[in-house]
Amino acid sequence: MGKVRRLMWGLLAVAVLGMGTALLYKPVTTAPAPAPATPTPAPGPLTGVTLCVDPGHGGYDGGAYGASGRPEKEINLAVARELAEALQNRGARVILTRDADTALADEGRERKRRDLQARVDAAEAANIFLSIHMNEYRTAAESGPQVFYRQGQADSRLLAGFLQQAMNAALAPAKPRSAHTGEYYLLEHLQIPAVLVECGFLSNPAEEQKLLTADYQRRVAESIAAGVEAFVGAEKPMKTGKKGRIE
Repeated sequence: MGKVRRLMWGLLAVAVLGMGTALLYKPVTTAPAPAPATPTPAPGPLTGVTLCVDPGHGGYDGGAYGASGRPEKEINLAVARELAEALQNRGARVILTRDADTALADEGRERKRRDLQARVDAAEAANIFLSIHMNEYRTAAESGPQVFYRQGQADSRLLAGFLQQAMNAALAPAKPRSAHTGEYYLLEHLQIPAVLVECGFLSNPAEEQKLLTADYQRRVAESIAAGVEAFVGAEKPMKTGKKGRIE
């Protein structure tokens, strides 16, 4: 009987110790890694070029909202997926910074900065960086796509010009815009050609409705891909990575 009682007490002690250990060592969650680069595509005009496509916002950060209540982050991802396919069809290799509704940094201090830095880091092996966003303004009259680049970066300015021209031609906005300089963390921390593409205004109800449709998202993506193709045709050889290494 004494042996049985000692055995029972021993098993109880082991169980309590295990519970304590589980409480002390909580699992640590980490931010999702960028989606892996796509397999080598069929040959095309963008063969040998790797693009990092960044669907802006994600997870806790919804971005802008239009009258429909749909968050910008969802439309960004939908357009980015269409863009990735359009680029692959032209022979490019594509890295998506996210392929789901996720942020790229855990909770904690400077979460937004760490999220943005993760997007920069994802472009390490890329030749071109494209960040996809939707615009908004305090009045509903503004419409049309606009591409932003970092001041003083000639390659990015050229890329932005090609993209703006292609988007204006394909989407025929009521008010065609010009590419413009912009101060963005992403653009300031990359040495490769990098732009931020505002595909349209969610604050314009008519344009928002178009941006919510798969057909228009595909048209936007195809116009961006056409602009990239024109840029690459004028710009080879390409740089790679945030440090600007030459291939």
